Amino acid sequence: MRLVQHPAPQRWRLRLLACLLCLAAAALPAWATRPAKPGAPVPMRLSTSVVPQAYTLHLQVDPDLPRHQGEVEIRLQLQQPIPARGAIRLHARGLQLAEVWLETGARRWRGKPRQVDAERVDLHFGQPLAAGPAQLTITFSGPVAERDVFGLFRQLEAGQWGAYTQFQADGARRAFPLFDEPGWKVPWTLSLTVPQGLVAVSNMPVASEEPARPGHKRVNFQPTPPMPSYLLAFGVGRFDVRDAGQAGRDDTVPMRFIVPAGRSADADFAAGTTGRILAALEAWFDMPYPYAKLDSLALPLTTSFGALEHAGLVTYASTLLLASPAERTPQFERDYVAIAAHELAHQWFGNLVTLAWWDDLWLNESFASWLGDKITDQVQPGWGWHTSTQRARSAAMRADRLASARHIEQPVQQDEDMGHLWDAITYDKGQSVLAMFEAWLGPDAFQAGVRRYMQRHAWGSATSADFFQALAETDAAMPAAVRSFTRQGGIPRLAVTLQCDNGPPRLQLAQSRLLPLGSAAAPGQRWQLPVRVRTPAGTTRLLMTDAQASLALPDTDCPAWVQANAGGSGYWRAAYAGDGLARLAAAPGLENAEWLALLDDAAGLHASGEVSTAQALALVQAAAAHPAGEVVRAAMALLRHLQPLVGPGQQAAWAAVWQAAFGDRARRLGWQPQAADSDDDRLLRPALLPAVAVWGGDAGLRQQALQLAQAWLADRSSLGADLRVPVLTAAARADGPGSGAPLLQQLQAALQASTVRTERGDLLAALGQFRQADLARQARAVLLQPQIDLRDSLWPLLRAQAADADSRPAVLAFVLGDLAALSARLDHEALAQLPGLFSTACSADETRRIGTGLAPAMARVPGGRGALTRALEAVQLCTAWRSHHGALP
Repeated sequence: MRLVQHPAPQRWRLRLLACLLCLAAAALPAWATRPAKPGAPVPMRLSTSVVPQAYTLHLQVDPDLPRHQGEVEIRLQLQQPIPARGAIRLHARGLQLAEVWLETGARRWRGKPRQVDAERVDLHFGQPLAAGPAQLTITFSGPVAERDVFGLFRQLEAGQWGAYTQFQADGARRAFPLFDEPGWKVPWTLSLTVPQGLVAVSNMPVASEEPARPGHKRVNFQPTPPMPSYLLAFGVGRFDVRDAGQAGRDDTVPMRFIVPAGRSADADFAAGTTGRILAALEAWFDMPYPYAKLDSLALPLTTSFGALEHAGLVTYASTLLLASPAERTPQFERDYVAIAAHELAHQWFGNLVTLAWWDDLWLNESFASWLGDKITDQVQPGWGWHTSTQRARSAAMRADRLASARHIEQPVQQDEDMGHLWDAITYDKGQSVLAMFEAWLGPDAFQAGVRRYMQRHAWGSATSADFFQALAETDAAMPAAVRSFTRQGGIPRLAVTLQCDNGPPRLQLAQSRLLPLGSAAAPGQRWQLPVRVRTPAGTTRLLMTDAQASLALPDTDCPAWVQANAGGSGYWRAAYAGDGLARLAAAPGLENAEWLALLDDAAGLHASGEVSTAQALALVQAAAAHPAGEVVRAAMALLRHLQPLVGPGQQAAWAAVWQAAFGDRARRLGWQPQAADSDDDRLLRPALLPAVAVWGGDAGLRQQALQLAQAWLADRSSLGADLRVPVLTAAARADGPGSGAPLLQQLQAALQASTVRTERGDLLAALGQFRQADLARQARAVLLQPQIDLRDSLWPLLRAQAADADSRPAVLAFVLGDLAALSARLDHEALAQLPGLFSTACSADETRRIGTGLAPAMARVPGGRGALTRALEAVQLCTAWRSHHGALP
């Protein structure tokens, strides 16, 4: 699964709203520091005394109707007798169970269901049941969700309803009763009764179709290979089915794209690239694609996820899979390839070999992220995707510096634990750790270990321990080394001191936990760090298991510089003694990946008080001239990190810093694409131009943006889709005729008229950029209009406003004042994400107002308390950091 960060739904990383920063526990509300209850039995898990062995499932689904019904037959093995007062417990949520029957041999027993809690139901038969084979048959009915994109749900697109599924992790129980745990990996035989004119698709090819009741047909699908319940999927609707031929190394895998009627041509890019991704994955695993077909199904709207890896039927948010020629931007292409590579990597790692329990979700997702990026780099070598490791590392460390950051390997012991798994720790930290140890072992040795793991556990379930054992056959130190990262939270701080006196050159190394200013975390943690050091004389390495170590260098003379994170993949922040950081920044031949790690480390070490503001600004200036756009963007991120330090009356000085670093380059690029543009130019322009226009106070660029915005409002073809948000963002800050209220009204009218999801998202983000209080209020009022779908509209607008210190109090008041109305129009997972809107606040007063205002609502929302705690920690850390550094020099 790829997850969506609501405020940036088109970005390929698609992370869940991640953990932010933490501060002293004593400063948090009492509920935020209350210890968790011990969970040594796992009450959420069903008994292993009843084992499902196969399902035959028939559902009647009409997307035009708000309810469905069906019958499920489950072949069971009763591992031990069940007494007369006992029960068979399984999962069902929100379903009405009409009839329950159990057959054991020649006997047939009627069952009586009793709902145990919201998730589980007990089936009582009033008779002792002998151990042995049995068949359970249940007829049932239930709702088809409309607000949630979870379970069995329906969505309206272009006036037509479609029905879809999203069962990971526990959504299947909302559609039918079952044993809903990933370790029960069994065959499924599905059939659907649907209206005659609709298309029905599922994991497997259609075996047959036959008439059903008048106006309906029954679609029978081939039985699946062994598969957990969360991978079962289907879709029913007025779809176009685009045949994309045969794919894979041997051209034997049928490939299709299932899209809303009339949008087949919008799948052109996906149809032209997916086959190459699949072939590259088959070669990497040295195993053929394991399923009978590969369909890709477009979901009109997703919320907390971007795509899901159902075996043989991968689902994608429509904005990730489909693009008209006008909306097909360089970023869209990168998003699709990276996400498709992630989901298709799961067809082996996650589907063919499945996690035994949700404790090991991290391994599924981090592996798919790591390998998906590796395959993206193979399929599109010109994109420079090998630096994705550094982007993942940066995202992970933003979450992992929390004192309350969870571990990668996190026990799942109760239902609410599920809500904490899909985050930057699972995806980004896990990916970073795998990349780090691949670099240590070497790509070939790491790949050999993965292949051993896959061959041993194909069509079965496995654990992290099984994976580590496969790696241990290459290097026995691997399990302990990897688990030093997966079983504890926090970021290692590696103190690096170059010593050249009294002997050959050497490094003195010391490790501890990195502590942001104000953090209450203990510093005395220890990891097994796979340290790779590069100097002018070459590379040397050390698996650092102690708190301190000495590392001899290959240099004859004292080296001019030391790179204590060769390749930039190490998951630690290197703190150089003396002028080591400045020397490294001046070193010749630093790789782009090393620059990205260096700049991100500078932000992290500035947050811990170990890098001064002057040092950070010097690094920004040095990196701003780098030829690679990704390094320039990292320099911009470092400078943006310093913005909360801008004091009253310092706006002109702040703008001058932006202009000195980036102004000339922005003006050379210009707003409009040029014939001589490189791919790097096309990707840098949307980031650089609005930054210089707004933070650099460039009135000329803002005025040009206003003219381009007005031209676009008159003629949508006048501006490329990749420049829509950047231009409109800068235009919203412009002065002069046509700016301000007239522009706001034009954007509101364009939003009402637009039917293109990507365009609507861009318009909402632009509406969030107006800073005059009355205009910002009018922009927020758009969200209260009943025709606006808040599930994808609230986040881009409010995030843009909440990022501004002056607008943020009004955004908080809006959320609190209209919380009931907003809640009624959002999906069930969205409320817990609201605190993240305010995580960029940076004062004690904001901590109080955010905590007091949101605490009552978050206490009632699954995952809400944790989300609020993390947001408050972020605010408190920023407050301590700003107090330490003071205003900009």
